[in-house]
Amino acid sequence: MKWFMKSLFYTLCTTMLLFATGYDEKGMKLYKKLCASCHGSPDYGAAQLEESEWEDIFFMRGLKLLKIHKADSVLYHRLQKASAKKNFQHLEAYLIGNAKDSGSVGGCDGNRCGFHSGTIPMKK
Repeated sequence: MKWFMKSLFYTLCTTMLLFATGYDEKGMKLYKKLCASCHGSPDYGAAQLEESEWEDIFFMRGLKLLKIHKADSVLYHRLQKASAKKNFQHLEAYLIGNAKDSGSVGGCDGNRCGFHSGTIPMKK
């Protein structure tokens, strides 16, 4: 019984830590798929803007995000397709949860290793 309580405690602590740091695996994977080639690694990209700035960009299903990327027709259509699905909410949650002023510091696991600064900075 003691080992069960101990393992339950560690499981709960780990789960709380993941939620507290804005860790959204689906959002991170979507970022890597859509954004990383231009804006760099997920943690770097998310930390370029503050929470309020990300909230502004994702207002009304990412209307401003789509407007910013309108010049690149391929990416624009991919973003438009993603915004129509539920997984776009994961991208928003990840970016807001790991923003510059969120207090979240990315660690190194299978999804977060490596650092790439990207070629295009985020626009406000």
